[in-house]
Amino acid sequence: MKSRSTARCWCRKTGSRDGESSLRGYVARTLPARNPILVSNRGPHEPRGDGTFRRGAGGVITGLLTLAEATGAAWVACARNEAERALAAQHRNGITVPLAHSRGRLYYATPTGEQYDMYYSVIANPVLWFLQHYLWDLGNEPVIDERIHQAWTNGYVEVNRQMCAKVVELARAGAGPPLVLVHDYQLYLVPKMLRQELPDAVIQFFLHVPWATPQYWKVLPKDMRDAILEGLLGCDIVGFQSSLDVRNFLLTCEENLGLQVDEHERAVIAGGRIVYARHYPISVDVATTTRLAASRGVKRQEDELATWRPQRLITRIDRTDPSKNIVRGFIAYEKLLRYHPEVRRQVQFWAFLQPSRQDVAAYSRYLRNIRQTAGRINSEFGTPEWQPIRLEIAESERKAMAAMRNFDVLLVNPVYDGLNLVAKEGALVNKTDGVIVLSENAGAHEELRGNVLSINPFDVEATAAAMHAALVMPAEERRRLNEGARTVVRTNDIARWISNQVQDLRDLTHAAANPAARLSPS
Repeated sequence: MKSRSTARCWCRKTGSRDGESSLRGYVARTLPARNPILVSNRGPHEPRGDGTFRRGAGGVITGLLTLAEATGAAWVACARNEAERALAAQHRNGITVPLAHSRGRLYYATPTGEQYDMYYSVIANPVLWFLQHYLWDLGNEPVIDERIHQAWTNGYVEVNRQMCAKVVELARAGAGPPLVLVHDYQLYLVPKMLRQELPDAVIQFFLHVPWATPQYWKVLPKDMRDAILEGLLGCDIVGFQSSLDVRNFLLTCEENLGLQVDEHERAVIAGGRIVYARHYPISVDVATTTRLAASRGVKRQEDELATWRPQRLITRIDRTDPSKNIVRGFIAYEKLLRYHPEVRRQVQFWAFLQPSRQDVAAYSRYLRNIRQTAGRINSEFGTPEWQPIRLEIAESERKAMAAMRNFDVLLVNPVYDGLNLVAKEGALVNKTDGVIVLSENAGAHEELRGNVLSINPFDVEATAAAMHAALVMPAEERRRLNEGARTVVRTNDIARWISNQVQDLRDLTHAAANPAARLSPS
């Protein structure tokens, strides 16, 4: 099996534009000589009414911007609303959009509003997201009724078909067989559809969320779960965030489809083809994140924070998503205050939360629960001079960065998470020797364990104990953990995420062209 060490021969100066150029040069030299196309549900930017663009929020978009720039890929996205559908109608030959540091071309598939709603708001979020984060109360949900079946056929399948058609259109207009990079759970069916239309394409899929166990996938009707697996098996490589996700995927192929799996090679034999499964934990752009952390806008937020900052600050930065486990975090903090009254009035829990998917009933209920729990704890323990929980529901990248630079304890306790970039961003930019309390079910835990305090996210007693341990930890030990976590993130940065995938794609293409000397990607 080939070592990845050869993929590190390119010279990258972390934190510099020279490093960005080196990554692009390495990718250009290493990628198969093909026409690259990146495919995702969301595009990199949201159009404004004045014809300009606002950069999309979230770590996934940040990673994809860097990937598109490094590979020179055309970008195919789904028009999600009337503004994007109008933009697609005006620019049928694509739109020039800013990437991380250069410009690229964006193309839209244009489902109707009804089709998109069925695909995204009925199937992708309330069904697939909940399944893959183990969020269902299986005694009561889901109820797979006619509405779900119709949304699957007329929404999810149809939008995947339209996305495939747009990719095929671009691929056939280009020179030679394409390299297609498909991203995330909204587009599971696209690889098989592409394989049928473009049999010579090299296709990679990357999943940003966890892959559930074979048994949990059986909550879905057989035709749906089989279509998802078979869709992914149209790929050459299926990428995941963690090694556990890879194992779960191989088990699902074996148990739910009865396919032959090679656990050592991490591969599945399907339809006479070999499909490889690999894990590539996504990361942050170290240079860009560091520049933002040092910006004047973040400094202004830090100055504001200094006017109210307590002696000790526990922080969390999250979306108000049930998978983030915010309420249990508050309950654990409540127990900390109850068991250790000496820390009261010395510590405050600052929850800076971005509202998420409030059009989905489960999410709006969860936000109400967050507010109610914080209010109850503040009512019981608060005084006129001290509020135990500072709850802010808002969006501000600069304020979030200020929080990450100044925490004493960062609580990251998701029920399950594909990776969780907040843990990596906090590790990178914190300047107060802060300690991260991290769920063992977050994908980032695989890289950061040993440099964080690990917790079971369901165990509020253990979470309370870990937060207390972080608060009273000797300065030398806090510094050791803080520096260790930062070193991991600097080493395993966004450039490594990209280069590992590029190296595997090159090795696979070489093996396909030289079957007598076949080597699996490592």
